Amino acid sequence: MNTRWVRVVGSGAVYLGPCLVHSIILLPITANDYCTIYDGRDATSGKPFLKIISAVVITREIIFSCGVPFDQGIYVDAFDAEVETTIVFEPLEV
Repeated sequence: MNTRWVRVVGSGAVYLGPCLVHSIILLPITANDYCTIYDGRDATSGKPFLKIISAVVITREIIFSCGVPFDQGIYVDAFDAEVETTIVFEPLEV
C-alpha cells in the first residue's frame, strides 16, 4: 500500500490520475465553511463527489473504509482561500 496525504489550503489539485480516496479532513476557519471534492483535474470538468459543510468551527473527517475509486484525479474546491482540506489517498497503477 502506497498511502499518501496532501493538505490543500484553499482550492487546488491534490493528485492527477487514478486513485483510491481513503479519507477527507476539513479544517474550517469560520462557521459554514465548506469544500467540494471532485473526481477530476478541476471544478469545471471534474465530476462532483462530495461536499462537506461545517456549521461550526470544528474539524470534520469522512472515512471510507475500503476507499473510493477516482478515475481522473482529486480536486478540492474550497469556500475561500483559508479553508484547509487534507485528502488521504492511494495512487493506483494503470
